[in-house]
Amino acid sequence: MVANEVYDAIVIGAGHNGLIAAGYLARAGKRVLVLERRHIIGGATVTEELFPGYRLSTCSYVCSLLLPEVVEDLQLTRYGYAVRPFDPQYFVPFPDGRYLMVFLDQRRTREELAKFSRRDAERWDDYWAMWNRIIGRFRPLLLRPAPSLAELEQAFSGPQGRDDLRTLLFRSIAEVLDSFFESEYIKAPLCTGGVIGVNLGPRSAGSAYVKLHHLLGNLDGHQGAWGFVRGGMGSIAEALAGFCRDHGVTILTDAEVAEIDVSDGAARAVRLVDGRRFAARAILSNADPQRTFLRMVPATALSPSFREAIARLRVKGSVVKILLGLNQLPDFRCYPGTSIGPQHTGGIVINPSIDYLERAWEDCKHGRPSARPFMDCYIQSATEDGLAPAGKHVLSLYVQYAPYDLAEGTWEERKEEIGRNIIDTFAEYAPNIWDAIEHMLVLGPRDIEETIGITGGNIFHGEITPDQMFLGRPTPDFSGYESPIERLYLCGSGAWPGGAVFGAPGRNCALQVLADLERRRD
Repeated sequence: MVANEVYDAIVIGAGHNGLIAAGYLARAGKRVLVLERRHIIGGATVTEELFPGYRLSTCSYVCSLLLPEVVEDLQLTRYGYAVRPFDPQYFVPFPDGRYLMVFLDQRRTREELAKFSRRDAERWDDYWAMWNRIIGRFRPLLLRPAPSLAELEQAFSGPQGRDDLRTLLFRSIAEVLDSFFESEYIKAPLCTGGVIGVNLGPRSAGSAYVKLHHLLGNLDGHQGAWGFVRGGMGSIAEALAGFCRDHGVTILTDAEVAEIDVSDGAARAVRLVDGRRFAARAILSNADPQRTFLRMVPATALSPSFREAIARLRVKGSVVKILLGLNQLPDFRCYPGTSIGPQHTGGIVINPSIDYLERAWEDCKHGRPSARPFMDCYIQSATEDGLAPAGKHVLSLYVQYAPYDLAEGTWEERKEEIGRNIIDTFAEYAPNIWDAIEHMLVLGPRDIEETIGITGGNIFHGEITPDQMFLGRPTPDFSGYESPIERLYLCGSGAWPGGAVFGAPGRNCALQVLADLERRRD
C-alpha cells in the first residue's frame, strides 16, 4: 500500500454493509480500501470471546435477512458462511405454566396453536397468506433505490393492494393480529417482531411495517424463518472479508476516520485520527448518517437545512443486550429440564401478552427501563459445539426497553440494577438462572454507541418506521445512496432499505457507485 496512491473507492467501516459494498466494487475490478475504527472487522456483526472460553455474538445474534443475491454474488458459502434455521423457531413460556412452540413444520405449529384456539389454528394459513402477498409485492423494491410514492402505489396495485399498502404504512401489529386471532397466547409472540429495535409499542401505528421488515428473509424455503450462523455472526464478516481480500481489497483496522476532505463540492480523501490520509475517486460511508454528516464532513460543506434534517433523525436506541456464560441450561417451570431440549434450541420469547409489551413500552416513553421487559433469548451452544467450554453454554438476551435517556440517574449508575431486573424477570420463568450464571455483560444503548460507533446505540442506524423509510431515508431530499456532496455515498443501514444484517444498502450503493464511476470515466 502506497500512502499517496488514489483508490477507486474508500469504504469507511468494515461492518457487513461496508464489506459487501467493497466486495461488489472489487468484483468489478476496482481498487478498494476499507477502514475500520475498531481492532476487529464486522461492526455489529461480530463474534467475540467476551469471557474465557465463551464465544458470543456481541450485538447482532441471529440471521434471516441477508440477501441471497449477496450470498451468491460474493460466494459466501465458499468462504465459510453457513446458516441453519432453528427448530422450533421459538418457545414461549407463560406465567401460568403453559407454553407455545412454533415449528418450521406448519402442521406441528397448527397443532400447538390448537392448544389455545382451534379457530386461530385455522386462521394461521390466512395470516401467512396476507404477509406472503405483501412480501411478494415489496421484495423487488429492496434491490433498487428507495421507491417514490407513485412507484410504491404501483407495486401495490391490483386486488387487495390498497388494503395491503394501508397495513404496511399505517396499521399497528396489534391491530393486524386482532383481525386474525382471538387468543392472547398466540398474539403474544407474534407482536414482538413489530417492535424489535424501534421506539414503538405493539399498538403504535407503523409497527406493522417493522413486522414486515423482520419477515423478509427466507431460509431453506421457510419465509420469515431465522437461524444461527455457524461460528456466530462474526462468521459473516469473516466470509465477506475473505472474498474481499481475494479480490484485492485492502482492509485496515485501528483506522478511525476523523474527517472526510471536501473541496469544490466533492469528497476527495479521508484523514484518520492518527494523521494518515487516503484519497479516492469515491468514498462510501458505512457509518450512520449522523456520524457521517455531522462528525466527519466539515460543517461548511453542507447546507444548514441538510444538517438540520440529519440532526432531526430519530436515532436514540432503547435496546439492552445481556451476554451470559452459564454452567447449566435454564430450567423452565413450564418445561423442566437442564438437558438440551426443544425449549433450548430456538428462540425463547419472554412476552406473555400484547398488553405486557405495551406496558413495557409505556415505561420507556417516560424514560424508565421496563419494569417487566420483553426478551428475545438464544442459546446457540445448545446446537453447536465450540462456543463454550464442555458442559457449559452461552445465553444471549436481547431486551426492550431501556431508553438512551433515563429520566432518573445515568446509565453507568443504573446499568447493574437494570441488568439485575432483567435477570430477575427471566428467573420468573427459569428459577435456576441466577445459580447458572458464571459470567455476565450488560450493554445498554450508550455502550453500543461507544463500542460499535452507532449514534444513539440504534441498531438500525435510525428508526425503521415508515416516516424514516422510502424517500425519507435518510432525508426526503437525499434518499438515494449519493449525498449532497459529490462522490460521497451512504452504504450502511441508514440508507434504504434499512437495518439488520441485510446487505441491501451495501449492495445497492456499490452498484450506484459503479455506474457513477463509469459515467465519470466516459
